[in-house]
Amino acid sequence: MPKRTVRAPAQHHLAILEEVLETISRTLELKDILRKVVEIIGRVTKADSCLLYLISDREVVLQASLNPHPRLNQIRMKFGEGITGWVAEEKRTVAIARRAYDDPRFKQFNALPEDRYEAFLSVPIWYQGKVIGVINVQHRRPHRHAKAEVKLLETVGKQIGGLLQIVQLVSETQALQEALETRKLISRAKAILMKQHGLDEAAAHQLLLKKSMDKRKSLKEVAEAVILAAEF
Repeated sequence: MPKRTVRAPAQHHLAILEEVLETISRTLELKDILRKVVEIIGRVTKADSCLLYLISDREVVLQASLNPHPRLNQIRMKFGEGITGWVAEEKRTVAIARRAYDDPRFKQFNALPEDRYEAFLSVPIWYQGKVIGVINVQHRRPHRHAKAEVKLLETVGKQIGGLLQIVQLVSETQALQEALETRKLISRAKAILMKQHGLDEAAAHQLLLKKSMDKRKSLKEVAEAVILAAEF
């Protein structure tokens, strides 16, 4: 029977980074990359749950889950709140082998089945000396976290921080560019309606809104249609 090859921690780190980088090479959608990150970590740690939070305005906000989760972006904690908020504030790892729900720092969310899981490992995600997020790995049954397992997750938290920050900045830049483009299209469409119907700007804007509601299309789509019609 062939011997099973066991990867050294350094090989695990490299394999995880390679998979994350491969995902980034295919897409710059932050949600897709975060989903891939929790999938990889869940597989490597053999966890029953992996949750990834990012920090926004001194709150940790749930952004990705290994298991399907209807309340992404809705579950959030302040710094110091719950184990996750404590890790974000104290910048330290928490590893609990059993009965994590009895820890005084634990915060329950009735919508989270993970609230009754036994083992809890939580590490910060770092970028340039700042905590930008938190990774939580949980097991349904008691689970002793070996030093190598803790070190693996801590290293991943340090290594992916820069990648996630870059992707987040790119996503925000793309969203800003799209918003500016939409504003330009709406302004151009309003100018056309003002000229065609002798309207002032406010009335032209109201007409665009009415068309948007009547046709159940976005303002951008309606503006594009007005511009296209004016060109023929």
